[in-house]
Amino acid sequence: MKNKIKYFTVILSLLIVFSCKEKTNYSKIDSNQTASKNEVHKIVINEMSDGGNYAYINVNENGNAYWMAIPNTEVKIGETYYYDGGMLMKDFESEHLNKTFDEIIFADGIRQTELPVKKEIKNPHENSNPVASSVEEVKIEQPKGGTTLETIFSNKESLSGKSITVKGKVVKVNNGILEKNWVHIVDGTQFENKKSLTVTTNELIKVGDTVTFKGKITIDKDFGYGYVYDILLEEGELIK
Repeated sequence: MKNKIKYFTVILSLLIVFSCKEKTNYSKIDSNQTASKNEVHKIVINEMSDGGNYAYINVNENGNAYWMAIPNTEVKIGETYYYDGGMLMKDFESEHLNKTFDEIIFADGIRQTELPVKKEIKNPHENSNPVASSVEEVKIEQPKGGTTLETIFSNKESLSGKSITVKGKVVKVNNGILEKNWVHIVDGTQFENKKSLTVTTNELIKVGDTVTFKGKITIDKDFGYGYVYDILLEEGELIK
């Protein structure tokens, strides 16, 4: 069964193919230990698998073996790494691996030093595409019954939980994150300098496309680990 993940952020993607072993070979996760957001975890990588946008790694921490999903980056089996926090998920199904994990930790990355490298942490779904910065060049007329982004942003509380239709130009796409595709659209309107709307969907969309979505407005969506959206269009269905 598909698990709707609160995480993220996460963010996320990694590495090379491995043979899946029987679940009985691995011990259970200490939920209190691995779910802490402030504790630094010291792990040794036992094995790893390329999961598309994620790397699935089996790690050992103080004699306790468990599975993790991290951003797709190169790591070495047998090497020691560190990470902070993480989100514990149960019964998580990876379609890419055709495997269901009883328990798995989602983290926004691992590192080779105990102390984190100081850097600006940005939400990977934030719209940084240069197309969005020139939103004034985009002029899209909404279809009958459609809602402009300006109207959506300025009336988000009253629209929360309601199904709407919106048309826009795609300026950014993140596919396969948290079992969803994340599409950012603009229509040339804005409210309080907010110019793009994030849509979660199963549709495959390309940057530069002009699309019309029907979906449900959700506000104050928290995926955990600091990734919070003040507004989203969820379960976006492409209207052709």
